Amino acid sequence: MNKIVTLILFSFLAYTPNLLAQDPIIIKEEGARGDLDIEPDVSELSFRERLHFGGGVSGLSFGNPTSIGISPMAGYLLAKNTIIGVGMTYQYYSINYGVGKSTSNLLGERIFVRQQIPALSALIGQGYLTAQLENFNDISAGTTVNGYSNPFLVGIGIGSRIGINLSLMYDLNYSETSGKQSPYGSAFVVQVGGFFF
Repeated sequence: MNKIVTLILFSFLAYTPNLLAQDPIIIKEEGARGDLDIEPDVSELSFRERLHFGGGVSGLSFGNPTSIGISPMAGYLLAKNTIIGVGMTYQYYSINYGVGKSTSNLLGERIFVRQQIPALSALIGQGYLTAQLENFNDISAGTTVNGYSNPFLVGIGIGSRIGINLSLMYDLNYSETSGKQSPYGSAFVVQVGGFFF
């Protein structure tokens, strides 16, 4: 009798994995192409699907000088890990020289590139390298500043392709002694923003 019970028990255990296994449940979004968990190849995306819009704040510096910027931008997904783009920037800049205060309202353009690096992402999670070149013009009435330098910013950032990003950059053209003043209060520039749609 024990042999029969043991045989039935082993037969049941051998058959049980087939009873417990389930086929995966696939839920498709209307209009979706392929598996939603797999990111499509960039070459399969249309021009509009590669285009992203967003913005943020930049050049945050409080005290003397004070600098605050607002910047809308548009980016194009050039490759899986590379975004290139353009943006406009409005920058408020104020500095107190001791004998008087100078305030400027700056309007500028910028071009940028953002490259996600897998090795960097492994260290800090969703990390990328970034570079951007900017140009500013003072649109204030009665401007006394001779002109502003063209910041060339390079740095690193954290964030995904779509969503909030934090970038810490260094202005390679920053100089306190040159004839042209920087639109930022420091050579180090922090930007918060990203692409939202």
